[in-house]
Amino acid sequence: MLTTEKVSKAKVIGEGRDRKLKFREKFSATVLDGTATFHLQVVQLFLLFFYTDIMKISPAYVAGLFLITRIIDAFLTPVFGILVDKVSTPWGKYKPWVITIGIGTGITGWLTYTVPDLSPDGKIVYATITYVLYSLFISVTSAPTTALKPAITKSIDDRISMGQIGYFIIIIGALFAQSAVQPLYKALGGGNDARGFSLVMGAVAVVSILIAIYQQFSIKERYVVVPAKNEKGPSLKEMLVAVFTNKTAIIVYLFILGTNLANGIRAGASIYYFKYYFGNEGLLAIVGLVSLVPTMIGVMFSSKITRRIGIKKNLVIAIIVNVIGTAAAIALPPSSVGIILFMVIGALIAFFAGLSTPAQATMMPAAMDYTEWKTKKNVNGFMASFQGFLQTFATAISGAITAGMLALIGYVGGAEQSSETILGLKILMGIVPAIATLFSFSVLWFDLTEDKQAQITKELEERRNNSGEDAKE
Repeated sequence: MLTTEKVSKAKVIGEGRDRKLKFREKFSATVLDGTATFHLQVVQLFLLFFYTDIMKISPAYVAGLFLITRIIDAFLTPVFGILVDKVSTPWGKYKPWVITIGIGTGITGWLTYTVPDLSPDGKIVYATITYVLYSLFISVTSAPTTALKPAITKSIDDRISMGQIGYFIIIIGALFAQSAVQPLYKALGGGNDARGFSLVMGAVAVVSILIAIYQQFSIKERYVVVPAKNEKGPSLKEMLVAVFTNKTAIIVYLFILGTNLANGIRAGASIYYFKYYFGNEGLLAIVGLVSLVPTMIGVMFSSKITRRIGIKKNLVIAIIVNVIGTAAAIALPPSSVGIILFMVIGALIAFFAGLSTPAQATMMPAAMDYTEWKTKKNVNGFMASFQGFLQTFATAISGAITAGMLALIGYVGGAEQSSETILGLKILMGIVPAIATLFSFSVLWFDLTEDKQAQITKELEERRNNSGEDAKE
């Protein structure tokens, strides 16, 4: 937000903090969380495999491509966030970006998983170009989608509700990636996996376009300060100071880094772990389905549990369960007993993840409001884009770690693996992501209680009302 002195010339949009959102508004604002999760899961679960086993690109090249592209994206994402904060359009401040990025991600995802009739070198060039574009769209998704949420509601109850709805959508997106993509590309391809992947991702692109049309008529921004034409938004220096002198924002960022880094490594290693350790590649789909019920149960009780024990305790419990359960992968036997134990542990992790993830969804909007309250500057787009930076950076590092470790432990695609390689896969699946999760314990220092958030919301509303009165004079 602009300082209170500058806001007097700005247009203030607001309808009162007590207004409750309709379900369709909550769904429209959170649906891209699900599609973004789907694309991230497809990248983490299948893209390395798609490149090495279907397009026949060397793991070493893919490791470099993942790392370099995602690092470039990571640094471009905050630049995009600055653009989002500074630009307002006749169609809204955040909504046009949300719609455009949703469509772009769907189309570039389809292109990425389509194998052209080219020479081996031509395929490498094609894979590089399409992945760079796909990665860029995925990277910038969080900037407008995260910034949009505090722009449509200031109600903590609405935000918790949006977290629940958003997580159900995230579950659907993740489970579709984990459980449906593999059997679908096998069935649709009829023995041609490349054709199957292209058809699946083409259908997803069509769905993305339909979602964008629905969002156009469902999303309404209510809490936005649009600067006058002759006024400038916060400078880059002011944005950096506002965010990185904010302990709350740093805590949330560390949590996001640990969560995404761990999930990326574990997801990327899963198909190799199931195929070569348990000898059953199809477990990827089965494990996703098994985790569905406990996750749904957790989400159903998440609102009640979060209100009873608070956001922080909820998250800490889930992190502890996640660390212990993830590390246990290294100790499981390569037998039917090991498979059952893996599923039981996975169900337990999923249940506590379901309990805690809606609480996670309230953290960044709370940090955004706190930053605006403390600095009198609205830098939601920049803050959300830095969240995207960390997610992108974590994906880059996790993909590079997975691909690099495969090369280090002597993995050979489609061949029988040595005992040393199998041990490496166990470490990659269990110990490495468990260590990465430790970053998430930053939530121990998260002190924005629900009461404090409510007080901040009230004061922000009063500030906006006063600014609106000044604008009328």
